[in-house]
Amino acid sequence: MAKTIFRTNQGNGFLAGTFQPGYHGDGFGSIKQITVDGDTVNVSSKNNFPIRFLAIDTPESKLASPETGNFIATDSDIFQRMLADPFSNEFDPIDGMDAALKTYIEDRKSPDAATVHNAYAKDAEDALETFLLSDQNDLGNEQYFLAFAYDALDFFGRLLAYVHPDQADTPRDERRENYNLRMLRSGLAAPYFIFPNVDPFRSRGSPLEAAAMAQDPQNILAQAPSLRIARQAVTQAREQELGIFSTDNPLQFQAFEFRFLARRSLPSRWVIDLSKNDRCLLPPQRYIEVENLEDRLFVPSEFVPLFDAAGWECEGSLFA
Repeated sequence: MAKTIFRTNQGNGFLAGTFQPGYHGDGFGSIKQITVDGDTVNVSSKNNFPIRFLAIDTPESKLASPETGNFIATDSDIFQRMLADPFSNEFDPIDGMDAALKTYIEDRKSPDAATVHNAYAKDAEDALETFLLSDQNDLGNEQYFLAFAYDALDFFGRLLAYVHPDQADTPRDERRENYNLRMLRSGLAAPYFIFPNVDPFRSRGSPLEAAAMAQDPQNILAQAPSLRIARQAVTQAREQELGIFSTDNPLQFQAFEFRFLARRSLPSRWVIDLSKNDRCLLPPQRYIEVENLEDRLFVPSEFVPLFDAAGWECEGSLFA
């Protein structure tokens, strides 16, 4: 089924959408009934709303082929060759990559990296399906409660949310955790904390206010109970060697790394190390300096000037 909101021009244009008159009673409302005032009208959708879960990133099952641009399975032959030799002359060069990042990627290349990645993608999909089905059976409803952060939509027109089973009639202390956190606990999702769509900033107003109040990494965590819980869940999954943290069958490339290698591009988000107590904002290619995944808070480039104005810097790298 088509998406309600989509990006035009094959992913490079503006966001658009197709809707129908809103509901009134048991059916569609008349023009009079759906018109709220001179600049507001109620509409509904007959198409799907894809939801991208905030704060997590699971292995990719499909990516755009560097040859054709068509989406193909990540264990396809071309991706197996790519992750076995990411900088082969067979593929377009990735211009401007730092020597340290190139070495980091070279150290992780493997003939079976793409196969392992795809297998974990299937495991993650199966795990989420199990969580959803269990809640549907146990709670007796098919509705979901979505908690949005700063951005409600991403570049591709997907909703961005923390997703919960609808538990409005369940006492708060008996409610089940959101699926984002459950996936982290399973070890089949990596943390992917991106400013300003994380807990400490959800009630802070504008990103400018959020950056100004983010005095240092420890202050960010002090204001972010859900972020602290998520980090603890990942630490525990790694210590138990669950899923992608298995020492016998590790995930060699994180999903975002596979994506930028497939696009033949560079990482673009800056990084804050949540394990430290400084005001250092690392350039995108230096994310590798933050060893533990749960210690990485990514900052899109458009928000970097806000941190600059708030006094964040990193010697030899920022705003030179």
